[in-house]
Amino acid sequence: MRLLCTAPRHGAGRSRPQHQRCACCVQGPGAGVPPATSPIASSMAHLSSAAPPSSAPIATGAAEGHANAAAAVLARVRKALPNGRDLSEAFPAISPGRVVRCANPAAASPEDASFLLRELRVRDLIDLRAGEEILEDDPGSALMAATSMRLYARGWLAPGQLFVRPDPLASAATSPRPAAASSSPSSSSTSTASTSAPAAPPTPTSTHASSTSTPSPSAPAPAPVPGPGSPSPSTSSSSSAPPPPPLPAATRHHISLLDRGRYYLALAARIPASTTAAALLTNFVSKPAARRLLLPYVNGGGLPLLYEMLLESSRPEMRQVMEVLLAAAEARHCTLFFCRAGKDRTGLVAAAVLTVAGASEEQIIADYARSDAFHRVALAGLEGKEELAGLDMERFERAPPEVMAATLAYVRRRYGSMAGYLESVGFGRDRQERLRAALTTRAGW
Repeated sequence: MRLLCTAPRHGAGRSRPQHQRCACCVQGPGAGVPPATSPIASSMAHLSSAAPPSSAPIATGAAEGHANAAAAVLARVRKALPNGRDLSEAFPAISPGRVVRCANPAAASPEDASFLLRELRVRDLIDLRAGEEILEDDPGSALMAATSMRLYARGWLAPGQLFVRPDPLASAATSPRPAAASSSPSSSSTSTASTSAPAAPPTPTSTHASSTSTPSPSAPAPAPVPGPGSPSPSTSSSSSAPPPPPLPAATRHHISLLDRGRYYLALAARIPASTTAAALLTNFVSKPAARRLLLPYVNGGGLPLLYEMLLESSRPEMRQVMEVLLAAAEARHCTLFFCRAGKDRTGLVAAAVLTVAGASEEQIIADYARSDAFHRVALAGLEGKEELAGLDMERFERAPPEVMAATLAYVRRRYGSMAGYLESVGFGRDRQERLRAALTTRAGW
């Protein structure tokens, strides 16, 4: 009897509401949170709703099981996404399954897309790329086809504000390749309208159902007579697998951090005015000669200069990125943010999010340096432009720790901290505290 009395009961040490939110105790959709639909979802729910280890004696075996499940989820994220990782790996105070960073995920397999949208519950994707880069995506991408795109563009009369507009790239970048039967003008206009509508979940089409004629009851069609060696109707129907259910809808927020025009304006502000004027005049006579005047500043500044220009020239975009992250975190949804290589623009956003969550500069630098193994130059297509011929590709494809250290030092000199920079762009301390609480609080997810 003594052993029975001292054995820990399931849910011991938790209040009744906390225990009822536990994924294994949820009896139905009305019991606090939706029921877990898979072992992965169950493990993530346990990680989010479990009380801190210091407040309740949890069985060692159960704690190790949850830790192993979390490790399996994080490993699956790294496998499913190029240069991908959960930010909880950089700062463990962030709960797993809240924020994920990666390179362009358009090539994710249907299985990986299902994992991201179903198991990890990604409902918001933040696309930091330029329009030219989005056009490179395969229109048949399973992940991108499940998203509706929102374009955040600057207004002419209010340059510091962003407005949501229908994205002209949506139909080309997010729609599956049209079939031969859907090449009529009416069908193409319907497809464009359905993909460019902001935040509208994709509606299932009924083209296949409408194309199948229904036999008249007064003149029933004769049943086909199976020939020798042909399968019977029962055999063929049993062998055909049911179509997979549609993927959950997600919203892709197109917020470009690197724009060609903004890049050159920011570059002109950081080189001597005489050099800028000479390059403009020389460009009319010899473009190679004009490049020779500018490239020493571009190559000499390297990634630290690029990051400084991104932070200063994309202030409204950085604020909007943080607003999307805050809304998604408070709605209890996972967010995936990415650019082409997942190291430059993505690295700056990750530094901002980790700072808000409470990570140290050492943790931010270590997370950035993990992208050093993913060698790829991704400057919004500028690396392929004629005016940047001669760019030091080896310098721009790396992600060494000293680059992020130099960037954080620049932010510290100019704004006091990354939190001060975010406050200067309009994402104030109160909103930062809300995002920190949403990312680090384990209950309620």
